[in-house]
Amino acid sequence: MQLKSFLVIILSLVLFAPVFAQKREQKMKEAIDALNTTEFIRKYKEYQGAVESTVGNFKATATDYPTEDVREVQYAFRSTRDNFNKILETIKKDLLDKKTRNFMKENPDRYTQFVSQELDLAYKNYQSTVVVKINELTGQEQVGLGIMELKLLLDLVFDVVGVINTIEGELSKMNDKYLEDNLIGPLRIKEWEKL
Repeated sequence: MQLKSFLVIILSLVLFAPVFAQKREQKMKEAIDALNTTEFIRKYKEYQGAVESTVGNFKATATDYPTEDVREVQYAFRSTRDNFNKILETIKKDLLDKKTRNFMKENPDRYTQFVSQELDLAYKNYQSTVVVKINELTGQEQVGLGIMELKLLLDLVFDVVGVINTIEGELSKMNDKYLEDNLIGPLRIKEWEKL
């Protein structure tokens, strides 16, 4: 009798495991979708596109300028890219860490301030190195993000923390690869070679 019960349990697990996995995957997808539909993420993607477009347009005409100057832009862009991507890496690590998620819930202002400061520094680096050098070389006025746009982006970080609070249970089920593939990876600024 015990063998029959054991076999029934095993068979049930084998049959229903895919259903449970699909439900779990769907809930994780819904959690990521909730983050991706925040105004912060939408604006971040818009600004990410602007950075990539500005540098990509310059890169397309790079042969018109001295190699050393192009290398300066390239170096400045890589530094900027690294700064922005480091912020994303930190956010990913924070989302995966239960203690940090609890800190976000209990201290949303402090976490928001930290992310806002990091974004502000990365943005200022982009403006003062990449945009200024491209403007100097092209004689055109390439515009990065304005102060008001940046302030809006920074203000929206608080909303993301609110969403994180509502999906905290699903975040605890995610692994590094899932978060990278479905949230962080698409937000990373492309490499110079891929622009």
